[in-house]
Amino acid sequence: MRLSKRIYALADNVIGGDSVADIGTDHGYVPMLLMKQGKSPRVIMSDISEGSLAKARETFTICGLDKRVSESDFRVGDGLQTIGYGEVDELIIAGLGGHTIKNILADDEAKSRSFRRLVLQPRKHSGTLRYYLYTHGWDIESEDLAEEGKFACEIITAVPAAESERQAPYPEDDIRWKYPDGIVNADPGLALNRIRWKISSLEEQETNLSSGETEHRDILKKIKEDHSYLIKLEEKAVNALKTF
Repeated sequence: MRLSKRIYALADNVIGGDSVADIGTDHGYVPMLLMKQGKSPRVIMSDISEGSLAKARETFTICGLDKRVSESDFRVGDGLQTIGYGEVDELIIAGLGGHTIKNILADDEAKSRSFRRLVLQPRKHSGTLRYYLYTHGWDIESEDLAEEGKFACEIITAVPAAESERQAPYPEDDIRWKYPDGIVNADPGLALNRIRWKISSLEEQETNLSSGETEHRDILKKIKEDHSYLIKLEEKAVNALKTF
């Protein structure tokens, strides 16, 4: 069974000895790897349908790990409804959109905060997720990047903050939520590729809007501000890559 770098990175971001619940587990690859490595004493796999859970069961059977889990470790349900308050140490929610992950956590914030740690991997809208975490009582502990095919997947680990709510230092649509400083330290090479792709995208937008007949003063101002920020972040990534 060949696993992607994303799967290994997710498992690497779990603290050894912690019990884990994987929400939207699908094939159950991350829980399987955690059990195979002896990293987690218990894993719970949850998904929206019995069909999805059947794939996780098959994974554990193929890997000879089916005797190390019980039927109660496979749960059908939506979001956190299948998990009890504080039932596990860490919660993994990976491969879903940032809005979906945010909604899962927001559906029962008291339950979400009953877990000691979150390992999150949004497919898109990571800025929205980071904004939610900050404003709803979570400190981002670390940032990671992992390749899967042509994509560089973001992995965000978060722990409960002292305050359950706080004012954000900048608006939700600010580019610093999507491209935070911490992403450079995760993997400077992958970060540099992402940053340069975004810089190129902004430059193309600026060219298209500047050549049009309709005035886009406010949009162009934001594009220039975002571009300026990313140029500085690019320089930081280049410097980090020299010592990586």
